[in-house]
Amino acid sequence: MGKPRKYVQTGEYSGPLSEKENRHGFPAGLTPREKEVLALIAVGMTNAEIAEELFISPHTVKNHVTNIYKKIQVEDRTQIALWAIAAGLVDEMPD
Repeated sequence: MGKPRKYVQTGEYSGPLSEKENRHGFPAGLTPREKEVLALIAVGMTNAEIAEELFISPHTVKNHVTNIYKKIQVEDRTQIALWAIAAGLVDEMPD
């Protein structure tokens, strides 16, 4: 096998991040892109519509959705929308 990798520390080290926070500041460790996808799911967009809106492939959207399910521990798109509203990431749905 190759040489062992060297790791260079950049910035201050403050210990591991908790499960509920990350360097982006979004709840549940969501990345900025996952937050965008989550918000679009919450307003009722399909994966194909999200892909078109964000200029990414439908496969990439599917990967983001899978990551969101795991991170916020839900099992369907309705629960994603409700979680997003409760977390204050999107406005409540109009009647």
